[in-house]
Amino acid sequence: MAKDTTLIIHGWSDCSNSFKKLKQFLIDNKVGTVQTILYADYESREDNITFNDVVDGLNDQMIENGLIDADGNKLQDVNVIVHSTGGLVIRHWIWQYYHERIEQCPVKRLVMLAPANFGSPLAHRGKSFMGSLFKGRWKIGDMLEVGRNLLNGLELASPYQWDLAHEDVLREEPYYNRGQIQTTILVGLKDYEGLRGWVNKPGTDGTVVIAGTSLDTAKLVLDFSQSGRDPAKQHHDWVYQNPPDDFGFGVIAGVDHGSIVEPTSPKAGDKGMVGGLVLRALTTKTPKDFEKLVNDLEQYTESCYQKTGKPRFQQFVLHAVDDLGDSIKDFTVEFFIFRPHRLSKKGLADDSKMDKLEKELSQEVHEILTSNFHTNQTDASFRRFLVDLEEIRAFLNKAEEALSAKPALSMRVHVPKVDDGIQYENKDLENIVIHDTSGTLKPPKNFFYENTTTFIELRVNRFNNYVHIGVQPRKH
Repeated sequence: MAKDTTLIIHGWSDCSNSFKKLKQFLIDNKVGTVQTILYADYESREDNITFNDVVDGLNDQMIENGLIDADGNKLQDVNVIVHSTGGLVIRHWIWQYYHERIEQCPVKRLVMLAPANFGSPLAHRGKSFMGSLFKGRWKIGDMLEVGRNLLNGLELASPYQWDLAHEDVLREEPYYNRGQIQTTILVGLKDYEGLRGWVNKPGTDGTVVIAGTSLDTAKLVLDFSQSGRDPAKQHHDWVYQNPPDDFGFGVIAGVDHGSIVEPTSPKAGDKGMVGGLVLRALTTKTPKDFEKLVNDLEQYTESCYQKTGKPRFQQFVLHAVDDLGDSIKDFTVEFFIFRPHRLSKKGLADDSKMDKLEKELSQEVHEILTSNFHTNQTDASFRRFLVDLEEIRAFLNKAEEALSAKPALSMRVHVPKVDDGIQYENKDLENIVIHDTSGTLKPPKNFFYENTTTFIELRVNRFNNYVHIGVQPRKH
C-alpha cells in the first residue's frame, strides 16, 4: 500500500474535525498512518482572509512539516484529498508555486470530493444576513463573520474562478494527467434530505454544481470588438486551449455533499462505493492503473444516471468585455430559434422576417436557458446559466419537427449606451448563432457537453464622440 504523506483539506465553514472518520478509514485500510495522514486547517469564516492568504499559509506549513524545502522543491510525494472549497485551495496553491516548474510539485495524487471548482449557488446566500446567522462565526471580535472574500471566489461565475481556470486548466499543457498529478473527482448525485433540503438547487449535490465539479471545460470567444473598424477581423470561434481530459470523474448515487466525506457511512452509496474509489485513487501505481480507474468511473457514472434517471447538466459562464478588455456590467441576453435559411455566412441570423412559429419557439427556448440564471454580485460582467441537457435536446427535436427543418439556436446581446457620447456597437450582436443543427454554418464540434463548464467570452466595441482632432479649435 501507499506510504506517501496524505494531506486532507476541508471546505468553507468546516474544519478538520469533520474528517476524522476518513482518516481512520485510510489507516484501517493501510493507506497511511496516524503520523503520515495530516490535516490542513484554515479559518474560512474570517472576513479578511483571501485565497492568496490561504495558499500562502499552506505553503509555509508545507515547508514547516517537511513536505517541501524553503525553495519549494519537493522532499516527498504527497497525496491530497480535498472537499468542496478545498478544491480551489489546492488548485490555487499548485498554480501559484509550481505553474512553471510542475516537476517540483510534491502532489502526486489528488482526490477531489465534491469540489467547488466552478462555484456553489449557496455562496451568495452565505454573504447575506441570514447566512451570517446560520454560518457566521460566534466569536467575540469576529461576530457573524462568514469569510466574505472566500465566498466571493465561491460565488457562481466569479472572476476568481474565471482567472484561475485560465491559469491552470485552459493552458497549453495541463498538469492534471496520469503522468503528473493523477486527479480523481467524485461527486454525489443526491439532494439533501430533511430540513437541509430547503437549500437544494437543480443540478447540485445540495451545495455545489455537479457539472462545475469537473475540470472539463471549453471556451467560445465571440469577438465583435472590431465592428465598425475592420469587419474582417471580427470572429466567432471556439478557442481550444487543450483543457485537461486525462482525469477521473465519477458521479455517485446515494451520496450528497456532506455524506461523501464519510466513506464508511451507510449513506456513502452502494456498498461503500466512495471509500473503495478513494482507496483506488490513492494507490494507483502506474499510468495504466490510472487509465483503468478513469474508464471504470466513466462507466459507473453512466450506469448511475441510467439507474437514477437524474438529469445531466452543463454550466455556462458568460463574460462581457469591451475592445480594451474592460468589463461590461450592464447587458442583457436573449435566445432565439431560427430556420436554417435565415443564417448568414458571418454566423448571424436575420430576424427581420421571423414567423409566428419561430417567435413562439424562441420564447420557449429563452425560458429554458434562463430558468437557472445568476448574475455575479461582485462583477456583473460575469453571468452564469445552467442547462438541463435532456430538456434542451428534447426541445430542439420538438423544434425540428415543428419547423420541418433543423433549427439554429442564437444569442442576442444588447449593451445599452453609457450616455449620449459613449456607447457600444450592437449591430453584430443581434443574433449570434451558437448552435446550428442544420450544418449550414461551420459549427464547433458540439455546443452541449454534459458535466462541463463552458466559458463564453463576448468582446464588444465601445466608442465615444468626446475626442476630436482637427485643424480648428473645437468649441465647448
